[in-house]
Amino acid sequence: MNRRQFMQLSALVLAGGAVSGPSLAVDQQQLFVLGRSFIEQPVDLFSSAQRKLLQAAVETIIPRTDTPGALDASVDRFIELCVAQFMTEPERTVFIAGLDELVNAVDQQQSDLITLLTELEEQHSDAAWYQLGNRVGNGFDSSAPFICQLKELTVVGFFMSEVGATQVLRHNPMPGQFDGETVLASDQPSWARNTPGDLS
Repeated sequence: MNRRQFMQLSALVLAGGAVSGPSLAVDQQQLFVLGRSFIEQPVDLFSSAQRKLLQAAVETIIPRTDTPGALDASVDRFIELCVAQFMTEPERTVFIAGLDELVNAVDQQQSDLITLLTELEEQHSDAAWYQLGNRVGNGFDSSAPFICQLKELTVVGFFMSEVGATQVLRHNPMPGQFDGETVLASDQPSWARNTPGDLS
C-alpha cells in the first residue's frame, strides 16, 4: 500500500458510513476495513530512545490541556506506522535522521525540546511545505524537512483518531454534506462533519 492509498483510506475513515456499497472499489473496501485496526498493527522501526523523544515531541505539538493531547490519541504510534509503511525510502531517511538529531541534542542537553523544535522551524521556514499553494497531489510534500513531516503527521494522526475526532472536534455520527464556509463563533471548535446552519 502506498501513500496515495493511505490518503484514500484516511478519506474513507473520516467519511464513515457516508460512503458505502458499489461506489467503493474492492481495494478501497479493504482499506476501509484496515482503518479500524491500523493503529493496532505491530511496528518496530524506532529505537526506545527515538520513541521516547517522539512521544515528547508530539505532546509538545499537541499537548494535553482541558482536551486530550497527542499521546492520548496514540499519535506517536501512528507516526511510527506511517514512517514504516507509507514513506518512501528518501522520506524515511529524512525523518529518522531528524529524529536522531533531536535525540542527540536532547541527550547532550544542548537545549530543551521546545527550543530545539522552534530552531528547526526557523531553520526551515523557507521550505515549500509552508507555502500552501505548493501542496499538490496527495497532500504530502516529499521534499519536506523533518520538522514539517513531524508536524503534518502529528496533526493528521491526531484528528484522524477517535480521540481527536470525537473529543476535540464536534463529532456528528450521522454526517451530512461538508460545508467549509460554515461560520463558527470564536469559541466554537470545528465540526468533524456538519450540515450548513446546524450548529447544535
